[in-house]
Amino acid sequence: MKKHCGLLINLAGIAGSALIFFIGWEYNIPAAVWIAFPLLIYSFRHADKWYKTLFFIPIMVIARFFSINGGWDMGLPLTVTFAVVVCLPLILSLYLDRIISRRMGLFPAMFVFPVTYVVFDYLLTFANLGMTFSIAYSQCTFLPLVQSASLFGSWFVEFVVLWFAPVIVLAFENITQLETVKKPLAVFGIVLASVMVFGWVRLAFDKPKSPTVRIASITEAHDRDYWAITDAGTPEADAETNKPIMVKIQDNLFASSQRAADYGAKIIFWSEGNCPMYEDDFDAFMARARSFAKDNGVYFMPAVVNLLYGETKNMNLAIMINPDGEVEFRYEKTISWYPSDSDGVIPVIDTPYGRLSTAICFDNDYPMLVSQAKNSDIMLIPAFDTKKIDDFHTRVAFLRGIENGYSTVRQSNMGSSISADYLGNTLTYQNYFRTEDRVMISDVPVRGKTTLYGLTGEIFLWLDFAAFAALIVYYFILRKRTQVEISY
Repeated sequence: MKKHCGLLINLAGIAGSALIFFIGWEYNIPAAVWIAFPLLIYSFRHADKWYKTLFFIPIMVIARFFSINGGWDMGLPLTVTFAVVVCLPLILSLYLDRIISRRMGLFPAMFVFPVTYVVFDYLLTFANLGMTFSIAYSQCTFLPLVQSASLFGSWFVEFVVLWFAPVIVLAFENITQLETVKKPLAVFGIVLASVMVFGWVRLAFDKPKSPTVRIASITEAHDRDYWAITDAGTPEADAETNKPIMVKIQDNLFASSQRAADYGAKIIFWSEGNCPMYEDDFDAFMARARSFAKDNGVYFMPAVVNLLYGETKNMNLAIMINPDGEVEFRYEKTISWYPSDSDGVIPVIDTPYGRLSTAICFDNDYPMLVSQAKNSDIMLIPAFDTKKIDDFHTRVAFLRGIENGYSTVRQSNMGSSISADYLGNTLTYQNYFRTEDRVMISDVPVRGKTTLYGLTGEIFLWLDFAAFAALIVYYFILRKRTQVEISY
């Protein structure tokens, strides 16, 4: 292998590791991953000893730690653990790329990193993280690129971004003799150009043409962290102290909802757990909510956290009530930090304003779960965020809309509330931290679109797994063949 300057290798590794701070969350820069990963692949491949790359790992973890610290309610040890775990797909993929790509030809070698990363990143979803740290999420504002999610899903978007890294390294390594690597470079160039052209064409010619419905989404600020009641075991002795302020929150939510109805909203919903209440107040609340929907002739979806006495769990609910005052569905958050009794079924109902569905906050980080709503026209998302993930976590929810062909309205407590059409175009924006009257009015198309992803699901992901297996088998075949040749 051609010798490379040690200083250049180290600088590339340091810079690539540090840039991880800008991949995702509050300070996300879409271009960061396109720069960071080629630098890291270059440094990992060309370090003369593998252990010399160990120096880069703490930099990666530190960069990730500072990017996520304060985003979730976690202590220092757990935040450090998360920072390490989240970096594992990248670290493992870099080392496998270093080991495997050396034995392969130019064409298969350029697939080792992206194929491997997608596999490990998918496995990370089982650590109760979903696609929260997906590379695809870092590109959520790059609309021409992410339109390809409507074809093959967000894992495909991630793959394309990852594939760019070894291709650029290949071009740099052969900068004086590009003719020798023109075929693999051309293949990637054709794929990327096709993806971008598809995105531009879809954004230009597939705009929503259906009528719109007025949707009001509402947040009432809380005076305290009501989830802490659950954390403390929901002692019944504290209820009488807490109930008066809960009643005030509820009254304010209904008052805001009435203003929205008076303004012409036909669908009204609240942000996640925005109405806290104890279990013995739930029936009275439901009677009030049903009366409100019937009196105003609206589809009304209050989002409540129902506190259960003596329990360290609660019921995080979104309850859809139709204009006749009848309950259409009662959905409990499926993916939660707390134990959930959810059946995992994403509800979809027919209305004069299209097919409506809901999934609460973190549920939307699980594309296979939310794909149940592929026939929906509008997805209503009650959410609860933090400033650290504002407004990154709201915008990435629109990838689910692009994948499945529905428009999205996401109302977030302590975050950004945004509505978007099925192309990801922003319709309405409101920031919790810069807005006092937290009632967002959105006019949303009542018809969605059928997408290829909605029809075929995660076929690309499974093809990636098959490619990973093929690469591993091919590597061991080449290794065995080399050993046989050496023995002779």
